Amino acid sequence: MSTRRPKNVWQQLVDEVGEEEIERAASVSVEQAEAELAAAGFDVPAERAKANAFLDALAGDAAVVAVAVAEESAPPSARPDRGRPRPVVTWLAAAAAATVAGGALYTALQPRAVTPVSPEPPLTSARSVPSVVPDPVAAAGLRRQAAAACDAEQWSECLAMLDQARASDPDGDETPAVRATRDRAVRGVHEKPNP
Repeated sequence: MSTRRPKNVWQQLVDEVGEEEIERAASVSVEQAEAELAAAGFDVPAERAKANAFLDALAGDAAVVAVAVAEESAPPSARPDRGRPRPVVTWLAAAAAATVAGGALYTALQPRAVTPVSPEPPLTSARSVPSVVPDPVAAAGLRRQAAAACDAEQWSECLAMLDQARASDPDGDETPAVRATRDRAVRGVHEKPNP
C-alpha cells in the first residue's frame, strides 16, 4: 500500500475534483464543523461574518451575471459592442470550483483525532497485515504536538508522539526538523534534572 502524501492528495483532488472529500465534508453537521474549527483555533463567528459578507457580495453580483447571460444569449446584432465578450459565468464557475477544491483540500489536510490503538489479537494465518494504516496528515499533527511537548520539556510524551507519527508515516521521520526534535527529546530524557 502506498503512502498518501499531501502532493498525492492534491493530485487526487485535481483529478477527481474532490468529489469524495466534498461528500464527506457535506456529511458533517454544522455543529461538528464548528466544534472542529473552534478546536483548531478559528474564531467561528468572525469566519461566519466573512462568509456572509462574501455571499452578500455574490448576491449583489447576481444581477450583473443575469445581464451578462442575457446579453450572451441575445442575437449578435442586439449585443452592445464591448470588444471581446467576457465569460463572466465561466469565471464564476471557476471561482466556485476553486473554493470547493480549496475547502476539500483543507478538510483532507486537517489532523484527525488520534485514538489509542488496542493490542491486536494474534494472526491465525501466515500472512501478516500492517497494524497501522499510513496517514501522513495525522502524523504531521502528531509531530506538531510532539514539538509542543518538547518545548514544554515533556520529553517522554514528545518521544511517544514522534514514535506514533513514525509508525503512521515513516518517510516523514527523516526530515531535518523531526530529527532535531527527536534528538532534543532524547537528550532531555538522558540529562539529569538540576537540583
